Parts: sequence; C-alpha cells; structure tokens
Amino acid sequence: MRSLRNQMVNEYMEDPAILASALQTAHAFVPTLISSATTMREEIQRRNLV
Repeated sequence: MRSLRNQMVNEYMEDPAILASALQTAHAFVPTLISSATTMREEIQRRNLV
C-alpha cells in the first residue's frame, strides 16, 4: 500500500492506463483501510481517549 501511495503522490502519471490501473489497485485496499481505521477507533474508545 505504501509503495502504491508513494507512486501515486510523487509521480506525475501521464498515461491514463497506468493511472487507471493504480486507482483500481488502490481500490482493492479499501477493506484493509476500513478494518485498520475500525481497529484504531475501537482502541481509542477502549482507552477512553475521546
């Protein structure tokens, strides 16, 4: 995920096919990101930090 993020943020993608592929790959990470955010939120609530 980090490598893809760095590629998308730091490189100017001129080829629409490469950009589309990168976006599709990134979309596949959505469940992982949601799971991570949920876990962090639960831990914050468990520690009474909010």
